[in-house]
Amino acid sequence: MPDRVRRVAALVKQNVASILITDAPRAQMRWITITDCVMTRDLKVAKLYYTSIERNLTHQEAGKILSEDKAEIRRRLAKRIVLKYLPDLSFVWDRSVLIEEKLREIKDGKP
Repeated sequence: MPDRVRRVAALVKQNVASILITDAPRAQMRWITITDCVMTRDLKVAKLYYTSIERNLTHQEAGKILSEDKAEIRRRLAKRIVLKYLPDLSFVWDRSVLIEEKLREIKDGKP
């Protein structure tokens, strides 16, 4: 992956995460964490991986919230960063966090 793509992906990840924490349209968004961002080479699509740190907010509910407010998140992102083309955002649940939790439980001897 070219260096510029990595830098823009990190910038998008950082700013979307910040929007969810400090400038979220809904209170439930504060419990959603952006774990990674993968950009296409042309920088027009950003795939953001997320997880929920609140046990009561399932990944389906978090995904629904993110998809419903995607336009608002993108609008707020446009105010924070300047790019020739603001990337289209897609949100994908990060399964790796769940796998890590299960491995930790097995290591600790919990069922």
